[in-house]
Amino acid sequence: MAEEQLSRLQQRFVRPTGINDAYDTLERHNIVFLRGTPGNGRTTAAKVLLRELPRGSGAFKEIAPDPDGQSPELLTPELVGEGDRMLLDLTEAEEDMWTRYHDQLPGFHKVLLDKRSFLAVVLPQPYADGLSPDFAAYRKPVNRPDDLEVIARHLRVRGIDTRDCRQAPRELTLYLANQPPMRELARLADIILEARETAEPEDSFPDWCRRAIAAEKIRAEEVNDFVPALRAGSQRALLLTVAMLHGAPADAIHRAAAILQRNLRIAGDDRPLLEHQSLMERLHEVGASRNDAACVHFDKLRYDHAVRHYFWRNMPDLRRPLRDWVEETLGLPQFPKEHQKALVVRFAELCALTEDADRLADLAWDWAEQPTDQTHTRAAVEWLSWGVRNEHEPTSRHFRSAIYAWATHRLEPSMRQVLIDVCLNTMAFTHPEQAVVRLHHLARREPWSKAGSRNSARRVLLALVAMDTRLRLYLLYRLAVLAPQTGEARQQAADTSLFLGLLMMPSRPEHVLLQLTSTRLWLSKCWTNVLRWFSSEDWLPHLKRWVAAVDSAEDPDLVHHALDVLVDASAKNYPALRQIYLTVRKSLSAAKAERLLSRVGEVQRERPPRQAGSKKGTQS
Repeated sequence: MAEEQLSRLQQRFVRPTGINDAYDTLERHNIVFLRGTPGNGRTTAAKVLLRELPRGSGAFKEIAPDPDGQSPELLTPELVGEGDRMLLDLTEAEEDMWTRYHDQLPGFHKVLLDKRSFLAVVLPQPYADGLSPDFAAYRKPVNRPDDLEVIARHLRVRGIDTRDCRQAPRELTLYLANQPPMRELARLADIILEARETAEPEDSFPDWCRRAIAAEKIRAEEVNDFVPALRAGSQRALLLTVAMLHGAPADAIHRAAAILQRNLRIAGDDRPLLEHQSLMERLHEVGASRNDAACVHFDKLRYDHAVRHYFWRNMPDLRRPLRDWVEETLGLPQFPKEHQKALVVRFAELCALTEDADRLADLAWDWAEQPTDQTHTRAAVEWLSWGVRNEHEPTSRHFRSAIYAWATHRLEPSMRQVLIDVCLNTMAFTHPEQAVVRLHHLARREPWSKAGSRNSARRVLLALVAMDTRLRLYLLYRLAVLAPQTGEARQQAADTSLFLGLLMMPSRPEHVLLQLTSTRLWLSKCWTNVLRWFSSEDWLPHLKRWVAAVDSAEDPDLVHHALDVLVDASAKNYPALRQIYLTVRKSLSAAKAERLLSRVGEVQRERPPRQAGSKKGTQS
C-alpha cells in the first residue's frame, strides 16, 4: 500500500467509538478482526490502525484475496517480513474463500508473533459470527463515525474553515438520516467544495450544502423536464457533447458535436455559414457557457452528470453509437490529453451502470488492437486503470481477472504494452503482488527479440521488484515453487532468465533470502535451473558475481549459506560442480574454499550409490 495513500486516508479518518479498543488488540496480540455494517468504513479503519502502529522496518502490505491463482497464494509464512503490517480484506469473500483463509489463521498467527508482524482482517458480514473461538476475543466492531464530522474533516483537509459546519441545514440533516456509505459522504464533500468555488462571497456552509444536495437530487429532475422540451436533434447532440466533454475547449466541443450529429444522421444547417447561429448562442440554448479560458461548462452544478445519466438510461439504442463517437472524438487533434482521460472515465462510469462487469474490460481490447493509433492505446490504458482503481471491489476484481486472463496468452505487441503500462503505473500501487503475477506471465510469453527492449515485461518486472525486497522475495517464490508446474521448456527458460536478472541487481545476496531454510531451498532450485538451461558461458559471470558478494560478506553464517546453495544446486551436475569449485578456489580465501569442499564431500556421501546394471545415461 502506497504511503501517500495511507497518509491521505489517515488525514480524513474520523475515529468512531470503540476504535481504540481495536487498536489495543492489534498492538498487543498482533492481530485484530474487524466487523461492522457495510458502508461504515471498515476497510479504511483497518488501514488507519495499521498505519498508527509504531514504525518499524516492515512494509505495509495488502493480501488481496482473489480466486484461481491470480493473486499471491494464501497465507504463506515465507512471504512475511519482519515487522510487516498487513491487511486482509475479506468483505467480498464467498464461503469457500472465507473457509480457506479462516483455516490457515491459527498457524499464521504464530508466524505474526514470531516475526513481530501485524494483521488486520476485515470480516465478511455473513460469516463474522463463524470466527473460531480462539480468536473471538480479537473480534472488534467498527461503529459508524459522526457523519457531519466526516464531511467536515474532508473539507478541512482541503483547506476550508469548518467552524460553522455544525450549522447543518435541514436538507443535509435529511440526507444524513439515510446513513449513506462513507464513500458517498466523501463524494458529497467534493460536491460541497465545488459548490463553494462557484458560490457568492456572502454564502456560507449551509448555502454550499443546499447547492450540493440540490445538484444530486434536483438536477436529475431538471434534466428530466429539460431534455424532452429540447426537440431539435442538433441541440440534443450539443447538450450530450457538453456533458461528455465538460470543461473541454470550445473548439473541441464544436467539432465533437458535429461528429455526433453526423453519426446520428441529424440534418445540419443548410443555410449560408454567416447565417448560422454562433457557438455562444447554441451553448446558451442548452444551459452552457464559455469561460475566459475558452472552456465550456454548464451553468448549474453537476448538471453534466445528470445529462449523461439521462441519455444513457433513457435512450439505450444510443449506447453503441455513443461508443463509436467516443472512439472518434479521442482522435481529434484539438482535444487535450487530460480531457481525453476525462472522457474515457466518464464513458466507463456510464458503461458500469448497465454493462455486465465481466464484459466491462473488453473495450480496452478493441482499442488496443489499433497498434498505430497511440491515442486509443492511451485510452485502453486509462480504461483498464480506471477499472483496477475502482472503489467497487467486484468491478476492480473483474478488471484484474481480465488482465490476468490476457496476460496468460500470446498477445499482439500493442496489447502487451497496454497491460505492462497498467501493471507498472496502476496495479503496482493498488495490488503490487498481483502486478508481479501478471508481469511474470507477460515476461514468460514475450518474444526473445523483445525481452531486452526498454519497455519489455521482463525489464519492467525486474525494475518493479528491485524497489521492494518483499516483491523480490515473492518473485523468487514464484520462480522456485510455481514455475516447475509448467512443462513448457520456453517458459522455464524465461523463468531462469528472470532469476539471473534478480542476481544482477546491484545488491549482494540478502539476509532475508539466505537465513531461512525455505528461501535457501528456493535459491537452490533456481540455481539448479540455471545450470540446466544455460551453458557455463552464460551462467559463469553470474556465478562470479555471487561469489564476489559472498567474499564481501562479514557474517560467516551468510557465507556458509550462500556456498551451500551453490553446492545443493549442482549436486547432480558434476561438470557444473567442478566449475563452481574452481571459481571459488580462485576467488575466495582458502578457508572459504575449504568450507565449500567440505560441503561437496557431504553431498557426495549423501548421494545414493548407483545400482549395478542400471541403464547408461539414465538420471534419477
